[in-house]
Amino acid sequence: MNNSTTIKIPAKYANMLEEVFKDSDGYWAYTAKGFHSPQMGCHTIHEDTQADLMRVIRGVKPCDCVECIF
Repeated sequence: MNNSTTIKIPAKYANMLEEVFKDSDGYWAYTAKGFHSPQMGCHTIHEDTQADLMRVIRGVKPCDCVECIF
């Protein structure tokens, strides 16, 4: 996982994420292949605060969509 923020991602979530970063729009996380965010309904998480991003990351689940399978 590539994390260019100061957010401490717990080890149990690190393998579920490909990248975590911040830009002018807020905080972003891309899930790793085989995982998705049911709350967001996709493989990308976007939130305005670190706390909100972590809340959504804690809900990441395994994914069996076509993108993740192949």
